[in-house]
Amino acid sequence: MKNILKPVHVLSATIIAIIFISVTGCDNSTDPAPASPDTFVGAWEMTTIIMHDTPIGEMTIPAAQFLGMSGTGAAKSVLRFKDDGSASVITTYTDSSQDTISGTWSEDGNNLTVTGAGIDDTVQFKVEGNSLTLTRVMAINFVPDGPKQDIVVDMKYTRIE
Repeated sequence: MKNILKPVHVLSATIIAIIFISVTGCDNSTDPAPASPDTFVGAWEMTTIIMHDTPIGEMTIPAAQFLGMSGTGAAKSVLRFKDDGSASVITTYTDSSQDTISGTWSEDGNNLTVTGAGIDDTVQFKVEGNSLTLTRVMAINFVPDGPKQDIVVDMKYTRIE
């Protein structure tokens, strides 16, 4: 004789499975709040530079290479924005020394104005999770002793705090 489940047994098994899945799927842990609110307040390390409309098209370069092209010996750049409106740029050099330049920030929509901190500029910003993009126009010299060209640059940062 075949062992056939009756509809009541199948229904009971389904209900038990649903209850089991519901209970085990609950998150009663004490996980911390999400680490990356959609705000630029915090500390950000420069990771990538994207230059648009250059003589050879769009260029993406690592931050260390971009900083190295400055001729200052800079190897790493960190932006820090605090709730109190203060800002700072922490630059680490190839010899491991550091400089910190302080300033202030203000926000107007998607425009971020930084005064001091070696920046003195208003840039567009966008925060997506742990990524901050600052978009600005920079005068860049692509040919030695040639004229500088205004290029739209996306400066990409990753949240570190």
